[in-house]
Amino acid sequence: MLARVVDKESDWILNHCTKYLARDNTDERHSFFGLDAGLPRAKISECWRFPVVDADDSGEAGASEHNHVSFVYRGRDAVVRLLTPCLGLHAPADLRPVGDSNYLSLTLRVPKGRRYRYRFIVDGRAQLDPINPQVMDTAQNEPWSCFWTSSYNEPINLERSEMALIGRMTSALLPFQGRETRNLIERGLNDGNVAHFFRMDIHVGVANYIDNILAREERHHLHSYKLCLPMIDRVLRRRNPGVEPADLSDPIYKGLFDDMKNDTPELARDGWDHNAYGNPGYFLYILRRHTWTGAFSHPKYGGNPGGLGWAFLGETFRTSADPSLSAFNWARAIEPPLGNSGEYRG
Repeated sequence: MLARVVDKESDWILNHCTKYLARDNTDERHSFFGLDAGLPRAKISECWRFPVVDADDSGEAGASEHNHVSFVYRGRDAVVRLLTPCLGLHAPADLRPVGDSNYLSLTLRVPKGRRYRYRFIVDGRAQLDPINPQVMDTAQNEPWSCFWTSSYNEPINLERSEMALIGRMTSALLPFQGRETRNLIERGLNDGNVAHFFRMDIHVGVANYIDNILAREERHHLHSYKLCLPMIDRVLRRRNPGVEPADLSDPIYKGLFDDMKNDTPELARDGWDHNAYGNPGYFLYILRRHTWTGAFSHPKYGGNPGGLGWAFLGETFRTSADPSLSAFNWARAIEPPLGNSGEYRG
């Protein structure tokens, strides 16, 4: 058993779920461009937020290495149990009424950096979570609902070759130079990494971040990545025969980005299929947005390993009054062990 049940106040559960679940009207609020059309989850807001993965705010030893994961089921008249390997598949746990509301819930303390499958047993019958859109198949091809905790860094939807190409493109998009990044690492500026989070260059973390959001809030863009990455690979290989795209230089990638932005005839000549994806500039826009948010968002979202992007900014920008002082004291606002804030819980 890797998790244990923890008590959460009813107000805490309601504060985290009613904003998204409590709707009387039956129109589809967010079907993710048709991905969830006709399903119950299309009628609620931001279904990807479930189960709720939040910081362990218990103050217990090792709290920074755990998350609190809250499962919610709407319909208090049902008998609902949670079945998941992190509790032991032989020991399903009951969801409990949330005050006098129509919801049942159960909160688990789960280690960070993990991914688990689960099912609800509703009145004796196993079923997927009707809210959570995340599903994984077992080796027996059985679908289970799934969740992952903060800083999870294994590919979820993208192949490793796709991750490698994204990593190389994001490296060309970001302002970090390899020597400067290595300098930060060698001086220990990302020593706030926790045990499950290995030392990684920023672009590797950004690729991990993109894979994470393509499984949650940005999953309506997964189809774009699946279409465009093979075409980008094809263009690069035709232009540079015998060289792996991951080994190509920054100027070659910057030339590719210019062609995508301007949708040049050379891009179609070298393998871009406009019938499959008609606007390469828009995909570049998506990639840039994901890259920059991944480089500087909280490491719990999968990018910015060890706060390395923030450390880079802290080194780059200094106060005008005293150049020896950083103008970006990010550690003051972030929870331990990464930072030293006593108020923010992560």
